[in-house]
Amino acid sequence: MESSYIHRTIRKKEDVGRQGEINSLKFTPDGKYIVCASKNYIEIWDYESGNQIRKIKATTGTFSWVNDVAVSPDGKYIISGIENIRTQVWEFLSGNLVWKAKTGGATLKVDVSTDGKFVVGVNGNAIRLWELETGELIDKFKTHGSSRTFALSSDNKYIGYQRGKKAIYIWDISSRIIIRELKTKKIGWVWDLVITPDMKYVISGSWNKLIHVWEFSTGDKITTLEGHKSSVYSLAVTPDGKYLVSGSGDKTVKIWEVSSLQLIRTLTEHKGGVFAVASSPDGKFIASGSTDQTIKIWDLP
Repeated sequence: MESSYIHRTIRKKEDVGRQGEINSLKFTPDGKYIVCASKNYIEIWDYESGNQIRKIKATTGTFSWVNDVAVSPDGKYIISGIENIRTQVWEFLSGNLVWKAKTGGATLKVDVSTDGKFVVGVNGNAIRLWELETGELIDKFKTHGSSRTFALSSDNKYIGYQRGKKAIYIWDISSRIIIRELKTKKIGWVWDLVITPDMKYVISGSWNKLIHVWEFSTGDKITTLEGHKSSVYSLAVTPDGKYLVSGSGDKTVKIWEVSSLQLIRTLTEHKGGVFAVASSPDGKFIASGSTDQTIKIWDLP
């Protein structure tokens, strides 16, 4: 079903000039703000007014930019992954840097545990865990291959990560053991990975336009979702687990019903590739960020 269902556009191109494309975005836990990564900056936008309330210069230089952002469950901190070998944590209210940690390569994706205790980051050949408050390194796990994404389970016990274009692995954090391997011949390079809140499915978005779905408990392949006409760069699942949202280089956002694993809506208002999607905490809206420099808010079914 092709449809527009656009609720609001914020961060319009005329508001930011040549600021740059959106690499990542997240809602704050209270749903009042959207935090996004664009070039060297972390931006905070008011959801209701559409006004920018803060811009943090996280890095400098042409070849150093913010790859990903996350927000702590209490809304106190913003976590950023930087291209020039860093992970950073910032105070949300002041925009001050709390701590930074050097990594062995560009930090491509970051996340924070649902209990707010630790930060996770992947840099291509290793996954690191830091204590959120102090920045103390808790653990470092070598992926033994090119890894650009991971997914943290809702119970904070497991990390799913991609290694090259051969397989996805599930790692038990406490035992440091790989407990499961998810294989498929058509997986391709994985751009994003999610685990549904109920831990029923592991879902990947790939450069080859496909979305793969596995059963978390067994590692069995469930299905492949087709429909995008370009690489699938970003995935998000609503907090209630009802919907999967995918953003693609084909300039569209697609909404899939998780229970049936069927496409229910395609959103087509972006004029550039969609590199970032996120769900609001109440599951009523989704946000999408694009190379067209805009953030759009959409009504969910």
